[in-house]
Amino acid sequence: MTRKRRYVLFAVITALGVTFAFYNSLNSFHYSHSKEWNFDSYQNNTTPEDFISFQSNSLPELWVVKTDSSAPSQPNVLAALPAENSTGYHIQVMPDSPTTSDAKISVKFMILPGREVEQAGLIVRFIDPHHYFVLIADPINSRISLCKSTTQFLICNYETRAQLSTGIWYTLEATISSQGIGGWLDGKEVIKANNNYYQTGQIGLWTKGDTEAYFDDLQIKY
Repeated sequence: MTRKRRYVLFAVITALGVTFAFYNSLNSFHYSHSKEWNFDSYQNNTTPEDFISFQSNSLPELWVVKTDSSAPSQPNVLAALPAENSTGYHIQVMPDSPTTSDAKISVKFMILPGREVEQAGLIVRFIDPHHYFVLIADPINSRISLCKSTTQFLICNYETRAQLSTGIWYTLEATISSQGIGGWLDGKEVIKANNNYYQTGQIGLWTKGDTEAYFDDLQIKY
């Protein structure tokens, strides 16, 4: 066997080993704690005092608890209201969110139609407004993306095609471990990323630009 073939074989075996370790870490971790936000205990048309939000440009408060008849768990949702003429990102960090390195997080979401931008996401490993990961649903471009926020850019190295429509509720799920991050849409695995940046952090919700989106039943097992 030539040296080149040995290198190729070694690379293949290493990749298979890493993939197996990643898959095993995502699916075998035992979660002993859980926390859920269904937003039903908050007053309609208010922004709870303990909610912490960040905007990438100067805007009024965008996150409001609303009563909605389509909510998966009645009566309330957390609404990300549209920000006219905005091209920035809008982040809602969840109150009392645990800081974790291994967790399974899920949220139900619906993106409303009629906006220039239609992107909503689930944040994991939130350290600060410039350092986090976000699993993004994008109906306009029919894709799910896993992106890493840095001080200067939002880098989306992992993307997959997905049939998404506005006005419909979906479930977005992320599983995080020391080996990486996995993403699911309605129970189907769509992204698997070997990535060990930002090893621990909080969770939250995310929108971009003038997106209007509703969220419900955010849950974390850790």
